[in-house]
Amino acid sequence: MNVTPSEIERIVREVLSSMAASQLAPAIANNNQAIASALSASISLRESVIGLEALRGIPSGVTAIQVASKAVVTPAARDWLRDRGVSIARSGENATKPSVAATSTAIAQTANTSVETALPRLFIAGAVDWLPGLAKQLCPKQTKVAERVADDASVVRAIAVAIRSGHRSGLALVDAPHSALWQAARDDLLRPAVVSQWSDLAEIFREVPVNLLILPSKRWGVAGAANIARRFLVHIGSQS
Repeated sequence: MNVTPSEIERIVREVLSSMAASQLAPAIANNNQAIASALSASISLRESVIGLEALRGIPSGVTAIQVASKAVVTPAARDWLRDRGVSIARSGENATKPSVAATSTAIAQTANTSVETALPRLFIAGAVDWLPGLAKQLCPKQTKVAERVADDASVVRAIAVAIRSGHRSGLALVDAPHSALWQAARDDLLRPAVVSQWSDLAEIFREVPVNLLILPSKRWGVAGAANIARRFLVHIGSQS
C-alpha cells in the first residue's frame, strides 16, 4: 500500500488532535467543576430585609451570602445562617469601609493629639476664695484654674479626674494638707507631696516623681501659689 505524503500529514494531525483532546478534557472538567463550586458556594440576595423567607431557597453547599450595603438582616436570619456556617458580606463594604483596627488607631491618634495640644499641663483646684486672682497670674495655655470647690476631698477628686483626662499634673490648695495627702495617696494615679515652704520644692523634685503638689491654703497666698505653679511647670517641662 502506497501512502502519499499528504495522507501521512493528515494521519499525524488526527493523532495529535486526539492526544490533545484526551489531555485537555480532564483539565476542562476540573475547571468547570471549580467554577460551579465557586458559584454554588456564594450567592447574592437583593432583598432589602433578609428574613427566614429569603433564606429558605438557598441551596445546600452555600457558605456565604452577599447582601446590599443597607439591607437589614433579622436576628432570626442571622441565627439560621450562623447555625449553618454561612457568612454574610455586604456589597462594597471591603472597598469602602475601613477595618475596625484602623478606625480605632485613627481615633486614638486623634484623641492623643487633641489632648496634647488642647489641655494645659497644670490643673489647679482649691477650696479658697482667691482662685480668680491666681488665674490672672498664670498663663492660661499652661495652666487651668478650676472653679472653687467646697472641701479638700473635692479638690483631690477634681485633680484626679483632670489628670485622667490628660493634664500632666495638679496643684491642690487645701485647708488640711496631710489629710489631702492621705486621700491622694490612695489613688494609684496620683503621686502627691506637701509643700509647706519654698525650700521643700528642690527636695521634692529631686527625689519624688511627683504629679500633685499639695499647698496648705493658710500658708500660701496668690503670689506664693503662683510662684510654685511656675516652678512646677518648669519641672514638668524638664521631664518631657
